Amino acid sequence: MGKHLLYILCVFFFSLSLNAQEIEIQIEPAADTAYPYEAVHDSISNPDDDKDPDKLFDIRYQLKKQNKQYSKPVPMPEELRRKMANRNTQLSQEALYWSRRRIDPSQYFASVVNFRDTIIKDPFLLPLVFKKEYLEKEYYLGHESDLIQPKHPYAHPYVEVDTTLFRKERLSMDMKRKVYRHLAIKDPTFFKYTEEDLPDDIIQVKTIKKEPIRELPVIVRPEKNIVEIAPPAKFIPDRMYWTSQFESAIQFSQNYISPNWHQGGNSNLNLYTKNHLRYNYSRDKIQFNNEIEDKISIYNATKDTIHRYKVGEDIFRIYSNFGYQAFNKWYYTIDGEFRTPLLKSYEENSEKQIAGFLAPLNLNIGIGMKYELNKEFIQKGKNLQLAVNLAPLSYSYKYSRNRDIDLGRHGFEKKKDAEGNDMDEYNFVRSELGSTLRMDMTMSFNPNIMWQSRIYYFTTYEKVNAEFENTLILAISRHFSTRIYLNLRLDDSAEKTEGFDSYVQVNELLSFGFNYRW
Repeated sequence: MGKHLLYILCVFFFSLSLNAQEIEIQIEPAADTAYPYEAVHDSISNPDDDKDPDKLFDIRYQLKKQNKQYSKPVPMPEELRRKMANRNTQLSQEALYWSRRRIDPSQYFASVVNFRDTIIKDPFLLPLVFKKEYLEKEYYLGHESDLIQPKHPYAHPYVEVDTTLFRKERLSMDMKRKVYRHLAIKDPTFFKYTEEDLPDDIIQVKTIKKEPIRELPVIVRPEKNIVEIAPPAKFIPDRMYWTSQFESAIQFSQNYISPNWHQGGNSNLNLYTKNHLRYNYSRDKIQFNNEIEDKISIYNATKDTIHRYKVGEDIFRIYSNFGYQAFNKWYYTIDGEFRTPLLKSYEENSEKQIAGFLAPLNLNIGIGMKYELNKEFIQKGKNLQLAVNLAPLSYSYKYSRNRDIDLGRHGFEKKKDAEGNDMDEYNFVRSELGSTLRMDMTMSFNPNIMWQSRIYYFTTYEKVNAEFENTLILAISRHFSTRIYLNLRLDDSAEKTEGFDSYVQVNELLSFGFNYRW
């Protein structure tokens, strides 16, 4: 196969040379024309001819320049001229295949070529140049296949195991050096040039002189008087006198008890919701605090055969406090509170109503002093807010628009006859004078644990109506929390319930659900 390939390539290059001669003959004068050697020699010896662009493509000129001699052209034989005149002469399909594959444009450049500047980086891919290196007499590579084979079948091809950073580059350079020496000994015909053929012109470095920069004279001017410069405008942000806070919670609590539970009991489901809005005003020595709050607790009544759900807690409250600062954290205040249920509630297994909207209605107005404290601790998220209002002079008004409810449960007095004895009917209005104590506290132990407490105490110095409300909030995330709610209430003006001989009322709830505040 190698011989056939070599023969095909020889035919191909021979045909190309014939075409070149035909073209040359067409552009030349008659065949018997001869060029004198002296004329050509004189033209080549003239250095000005090297600058002529036409001489760069003159084959005779380039050959004469390389060989330093020239003879007149030999006329083409008549037989060869007739063969070249036959334009139907073509290469075989096999020769065309190998020639086209050999000059495939995709194989012009190797992977080492940088196409941005078309410069071949690896000198090994350039034509070989003999460097006149000393060749050892005993240098022998053997067969071409032994060039990269180890001397011993079980030995590493390299004596030293290179583990440096440029290991691959070093191995590549060693391999190229061995190939170069192999070609220098076995096939010296590959070397077309020597170091003497390379240009020895020295590139002169051209020095670029930098033009001197003319320095401008420095002019010192007297500084302006500071008094003449106007100060920048002072930015004073608008003060916010009204501030607001809002808190909303929806909590769920479920308890299942099997019918055979050893202590008995009933399963229940509780829904607790709370919404609390604060809208306060503060300017100089004046304070005006306002609160709106509603709390509703609903649970399923398993023992009630008439009503499916019952109301555990239901209160709607509006509170306002106007204060004028006396000294430090003390204020002279006038406050008022309005409270009423929102939903109807009934007795168990009965249609008798216990409470409803404006049944009853509670109104309390007092004059006194208030102490206010806002304290921040070193620990992140820990703070205390405390407000205590004491009203020595207070007025309490109680009213019920529905006279059919259980008025005795809410502290209404019975009517008296002419002799002063109690009757079966109740009054639906009650007014009292006394003193009131209010306390609101919010203690944040950290961003996830908070304790809210509220105390309301009213006394006529004969009767007492007090509430102590506590809520422990355990935040699981920003919007979900667990609440432990406990409300203790004391009203000695209300009638006692059958089977429970105490004026203390208790409401406890453990729930989990959604919580939102801003």
